[in-house]
Amino acid sequence: MTEAELTIAYTTYGHLVLRRCRRLLRDPTAAEDASQEVFLRLWRYGHAFHLADSKVAWLYRVADRCCLDRLARRRELSLDAAPEPQTPDRAAALEDGELVLRYLARFDDALRQIAIYHFLDELTQGEIAAQTGWSRQTVNKKISVLRDHATRMRVELERATHET
Repeated sequence: MTEAELTIAYTTYGHLVLRRCRRLLRDPTAAEDASQEVFLRLWRYGHAFHLADSKVAWLYRVADRCCLDRLARRRELSLDAAPEPQTPDRAAALEDGELVLRYLARFDDALRQIAIYHFLDELTQGEIAAQTGWSRQTVNKKISVLRDHATRMRVELERATHET
């Protein structure tokens, strides 16, 4: 990939990649770093980018991988840190998707991938099945597991809120 092509790609897609990284990492500094890493990978693997049917989808896959790697490293540094205290209204108002995305580091790679596709990209179960190669039934089960996790996290947050 030439420097000019990289500049065009960054100008065209940089804001989308950064927004995705911010949404996944929930840390502006880490998101900036991850976004830069995505474009470094684009520089290295530009041939795959050129062959991709969807340039945005290619960049999102790379951004997801970069962010998930960062979340895994973050989790290694602070395994299951206590949840941030919330006001009672805020804890109750958190939706399943917001909770799941907020605590992505707690899940294995398969659940993270499903969470991103379902809650962030808002893909249907059929679309997720096509992306992952899993059956719709497997996707449905994994989404149920994520919702169960969200329910437990909501209880955990409410308990932590009442203890403070």
